[in-house]
Amino acid sequence: MSDESVQCQFYDQGERLPDQLPESPFGIFQAWFDQAWKERLTPNANAMILSTIHDDGMADSRVVLCKRIDHDPPNPGSVVFYTNYTGDKGRQLDANPFVSACFHWDHYERQVRIRGPVIKTTEAESDAYFASRQLESRLGSWMSDQSQPIESRDALLEKVAGVMDKLGLDAAALMNNQENIEIPRPPHWGGYRIHAQSVELWAGGVGRIHDRARWNRNLTKDGDGYTYGPWSSTRLQP
Repeated sequence: MSDESVQCQFYDQGERLPDQLPESPFGIFQAWFDQAWKERLTPNANAMILSTIHDDGMADSRVVLCKRIDHDPPNPGSVVFYTNYTGDKGRQLDANPFVSACFHWDHYERQVRIRGPVIKTTEAESDAYFASRQLESRLGSWMSDQSQPIESRDALLEKVAGVMDKLGLDAAALMNNQENIEIPRPPHWGGYRIHAQSVELWAGGVGRIHDRARWNRNLTKDGDGYTYGPWSSTRLQP
């Protein structure tokens, strides 16, 4: 075997994307996501970094949790997260409804990057997910005017007590996590769906000779959603 062949084999170790790239990136993305969630090597295996544009033109990034991945119509190739609509990210999305999101599973040396427009999920979707949350998380959604200043931690805790009184709750009920407690979804809280226009899959390689590929498609606004063109793909140098 030639020295050149040995060198090529050395750098070709590690995970690889298929030689024939699939029509859509979402099959591989879903498999990576499912493995990370099943093995749970980090507490929040569904975490993604979400970047929006501030009104000063600079990017803002924070970690949010991906709660849904859709492959099929009516929203093929999309992901969903939930948040406060009136916080910084919500205001930024109202002004500029486009985002970049990044999943990074360090243990597996895998990364997924997504770019595209966002639209709020339906009221029914937001209600259904809100009802599935833990009791204290549902209550917490009422308590915070997200991203707004507050004078002290004590003042925040006073707000907590005030909201509990308003909703007719007490600490004992919360500690016992009583299932019969109903907390409605606040109007300022709900979901966003990212409609992927560009997806990049990244698999780590020896000597930083990573395997990368990018998929792009055209999206056309159609009422409260989008119509989707076919994916096109290309490999990228690391």
